Amino acid sequence: MRNVALFGGSFDPIHTDHINIIKACYEKLGFDEVWVIPAYVNPFKNLSASSVSQRIEMIEMAIADLDYVKLKTYEVRKQTRSYTYDTVEHYQKNYPDLKFAFIMGSDQLDSFEKWDKFDKLIAAIEFKVFLRSDRFNEKIVEKYNLETFEFENNYLSSTKIRNLEDVHLQIKTVNNYINNNLMYIYERLESKMGQERFYHSLNVGQTALNLARLNNFDLNRAMVAGTLHDIAKNWPKEKMQAIIAKYDSNLLTEPEPTWHSFAGAFHLQQDWVFEDEEVITAIYKHTVAAKEMSILDMIVFCADKISVERDYPGVEKYRSITYADLKTGFKTLLKQQYQVAVKKHGNDKIGKQLIAAYKFWIEEDN
Repeated sequence: MRNVALFGGSFDPIHTDHINIIKACYEKLGFDEVWVIPAYVNPFKNLSASSVSQRIEMIEMAIADLDYVKLKTYEVRKQTRSYTYDTVEHYQKNYPDLKFAFIMGSDQLDSFEKWDKFDKLIAAIEFKVFLRSDRFNEKIVEKYNLETFEFENNYLSSTKIRNLEDVHLQIKTVNNYINNNLMYIYERLESKMGQERFYHSLNVGQTALNLARLNNFDLNRAMVAGTLHDIAKNWPKEKMQAIIAKYDSNLLTEPEPTWHSFAGAFHLQQDWVFEDEEVITAIYKHTVAAKEMSILDMIVFCADKISVERDYPGVEKYRSITYADLKTGFKTLLKQQYQVAVKKHGNDKIGKQLIAAYKFWIEEDN
């Protein structure tokens, strides 16, 4: 009789420790297969932060090289809250020739006795408990004579990943998928930048997408770069100063209002483990531009200044120009920004980067 481990959970997102538990089931516990069963909605949680299709896609990426792992969609197909007993009953009834055990993390032990139809469940199937942390509910383990196992533990959790903790330990393909699809954006941005800045960022993302459509550029990458452009805008001065000093201290000579663009680029690169260099560069350049400006650089620079909520004098004219011709719009907005900066701060305090961009695109290009 083949032994199958049932591994259920929200997987929002699936991460490295989930995979390490799966590998331990196969390599150390001797299971022939591991069936990964994403929940539609975990009964102990609110609605998932990502869609069912997104979670399934991430799981498929994570298990792509593990031929003994199968993705089972029984719970998500039901489109109701998921209860372990119903799932176990379903698989035992439909696969009587297989012997099942259920995999759980030690973090679930505290609520274990609250699981639906618990008395029937504990009698119906064996449980294998993987120790997710050094502290766990030993009373429950002893009471039900549960087996516990260690595994290659990075002490990750889906909550940590959603909140940008230990992202460097995450599965690379899954992390790229999360970044490139702006997943968990509310947790990662709104709570840190405030509602007004968050909505500005969403507006810039949409404007960047519109400009990308007009200029035959990748719509998704433009939206991602536009949405993330102000990621560090509301950081304290000291936090921006620290990350800039760590990766390029020369930038601290630039005016403080431009620091967030550099800090944001470094933050994405280091803390999000963001791998799209063109997106990072566009965010780096979005305040004062540069001599070299790609299509995406121009899109984000312009989108930031003409997004739908902007209402400064002349903005409708700038929108019309930019939507008609991106390069002309970019140069017009750069010239306007330079003139405003000089009027407000004087020639000596507008920064070398803005001066260099202005000379190249406005003075030398004439």
